[in-house]
Parts: sequence; structure tokens; C-alpha cells
Amino acid sequence: MNGAGAAVDEDSTRSGDRRVGQSWYVIGGPVLLAAAVRILYWVTVTPNWRPDSDADQYLRLARNLVAGEGYALVFPELEMHATAFRPPLYPFVLAGPSWLFGPDAIWPARVTSLLLSLGVVALTVVFVRRIAGNLAAVVAGCAVALMPSLLANDTITLSEPLGLLLILAVLIALDSRRPIWAGLAAGALVLTRPNAYLVVLIAAAFIWRYVGWKKALMCLACAAVVVAPWLVRNKVQVGTWSLTTSQGFTLAAIYAPQAQEQATFVDPVFDESYDGSDFRVLQFDEAQWSSELTAHALSGVREDPGYVFNVISSNVRAFLELSGSNNDFAERIDGRNLDFRDATLPLFYAFLLAGMTGIGTRLSDRRMWPAYVVVGQFVLLSLLTVSPPRLRAPFDLLLCIGVGLLVQALDDLRRRRAASLVPSGEPDGQDQLDASDPGRAAVR
Repeated sequence: MNGAGAAVDEDSTRSGDRRVGQSWYVIGGPVLLAAAVRILYWVTVTPNWRPDSDADQYLRLARNLVAGEGYALVFPELEMHATAFRPPLYPFVLAGPSWLFGPDAIWPARVTSLLLSLGVVALTVVFVRRIAGNLAAVVAGCAVALMPSLLANDTITLSEPLGLLLILAVLIALDSRRPIWAGLAAGALVLTRPNAYLVVLIAAAFIWRYVGWKKALMCLACAAVVVAPWLVRNKVQVGTWSLTTSQGFTLAAIYAPQAQEQATFVDPVFDESYDGSDFRVLQFDEAQWSSELTAHALSGVREDPGYVFNVISSNVRAFLELSGSNNDFAERIDGRNLDFRDATLPLFYAFLLAGMTGIGTRLSDRRMWPAYVVVGQFVLLSLLTVSPPRLRAPFDLLLCIGVGLLVQALDDLRRRRAASLVPSGEPDGQDQLDASDPGRAAVR
């Protein structure tokens, strides 16, 4: 090889090394920030947290798996039984630390959630870097690291960090045109969030648009491979082909006549308005109980269809934490510190304004459309059922991405203005931008 060729190879190697080093720097910075903030939050805000409601059930399911009870829970009955009330993936993830450190220790499960949240930050950077370059990626990752409403989910035993991780995995797989990985990630998401079933169809639709119907069928098949064993297990052990048995509980708590009469969430298990009804007996057959509660809720909707709009109106206020919303009880059992929430609430509105503005700069970017559709379906389903801030996590993630996009748009505007002042023959602002940000150049 001649000297010139050797020099080219050496320059290429150095350039590749710089890109690899820059990639780790771009990802590592936000991840380290997220770790520091979450540890600080754990130590100062929720050092004595104890699981309640959903968080307690996830942890109990994990402990029962380790104890050899199977995927079993006492709720909503009076004795241990095979259940499908909660989707299975997160309890199986928690089973690992429960097995290693013993069933009585809570901190290993909290550490697991924290590590999952760091994965969310890392994948946010990876996804946004593909779309808009390094600057947007770093800012979006730092936004996820710092957003208080996301932070509150990340050191307790709730499934939101795992759900966000899988949402990002689906989006990255779609942007990479990888039907197998998109299907596997979407299937895993269905086993994590009970309202994620539409994501499989959304992923298949985008794969069809990108690479054809055969690849779309492959995506659906991969999702089916992930989900099918759980469906068969539910049919054999619980008596239903449903993914979960919580949908009847949720719908009845919102739309049943008892809920409409009180104009609030009415728990079908504990509220006295259900005392003496057949539902108390049906609780001992979880599958039938869920089915009858669903029918009960739908009958309430048929009697008063306009009540749906009352629910949506109330949920919009709760979703946006507006004055008059009543999130205190839900946030307290979700493990949130209300003083911390009140002190940091203005930051949510800052994220909302900046994030929506950033999203507005990319509405025509087709590479962002899967994110808009996936998050949009979560928002819609939440507004139709329950909308505490904890369940807003996919929307909050999108806002953080929007913050990164906004900063990138402002930086591009600054460089274009600078380029207009550069004399002819000198490198313009875009050339300087691409030279300083290989990720941005790759996007172009």
C-alpha cells in the first residue's frame, strides 16, 4: 500500500474512533446525569417509600414467583390464586432481584427500576440522534433525566420505566426498518402495559408502509410468538383468552352506574356500593368477574352516553394537572411525594410548552410519525379511562424528545443566520454544523 493510501486509512480509522467516542459521550452524559438525579431523589425525597396498590401487587407477584406459587395473587379474591390481573413481564423482571436478595428486601426492586430508567435515557438519545443529530439527542436525554413526573416513576416498583424502554425499542426498530425486532418489542410491550395492544397493529402498519406487507406479517408473527404463551396460560389457568383481567375492573370503576352516580372512580372490590351484589361472589372467578364488570360498565355507557364526555373532561384536567383536578389520592398511592410534586409542577408546564413547540417543528417529518401515533393512542386510551400523571409517562417522554428537537431547530436557525453573513467561498454554517456533529451530518 502506498503512503497516500495508508494516510487515508489512518485518517478513516481516527475518524471512526472519534465517532465511537462521541457516541459514548453523547449517551453517557445524560445517563450519568439521570443516575445522579435519581439517587438524589431516592435519598432525599422517598427514602422510606413502601409499595402500595399497583406497586405492591407487582412486587407481590414477583415474590410469589420466587416462592414457587406461580403467577399468583390474593387480590381480588380472599386466597392465593392464579391471576391475570396484571401483565406479566415486569413482575418477571422483578423476580430476579427478589430471588437474589430475598423476598423482604425492597431496595433491589427499586434499583431495578432505576436501571430500567437509565435504559430509557440511553434509548431516548439513540432514537433522537437518528432523527435530529447529537445536540437534539443530548438535550432530549437530559430532559428525560430531569423531568420530575418521569423521575417520580423511576425509583419505585411501577412498570412505567420498562414500558417506556420498550416503546423506544419499537420506535428505533421501526426507524431501522427491522420488522422482527419491531414485532418482538411490541409483543413485549403488550406484556408490560395492558393498554398497549394497539401498538402491535401500529408497528405492523408502519412496517407495511416502509417495506411491504410480507414484512408486516413477519412483524405480527413475531409479536404473536411473544404474546401467545401468555394467552394460552391465561386460558388454562384463569379461564380467559384476555391479556389481562383488569380491563373490567377499570371500565366499571369509571363507567358503571355506581361510578356515574358518584361521578368519580368507584373501586368495584372495596366500595360499599357493590356490597350484596352478584359481583362479590363473582370475584372468586376472576375471568367471569372481569367479563361481567365489562358488561356492567358498557350498560352504564348505553344508559348515559354523554357521561363519556364528562369522563374525558375530568381526565383532561387530571392529565394536565390543572386547577380543580383531584390527583392527590392517585399520586399518593403511586408513591409520589406531594410536596415535591407541588414544588416542581411549574416545570411540567415549561416542558409542555417547549416540548409541544419542538414537536411542531417536526410535524412533517415522517420519521417522527410512529412516535406521534404510538403516544397518541396511549393518550386517547388514558383520557377515556383514567389519567393520573403516572400514566402520562409516554406523553412526557414525547415532550422531552420535543425539547431536544426545539433546541436543535433553534441552533439550526442560528447557523443559517450566521451562514447568510459568511462571505462567498468560505464554509457556510451548515458545513460547520456537519463538521462538528457527525450524527447531524448522517441525518442529512
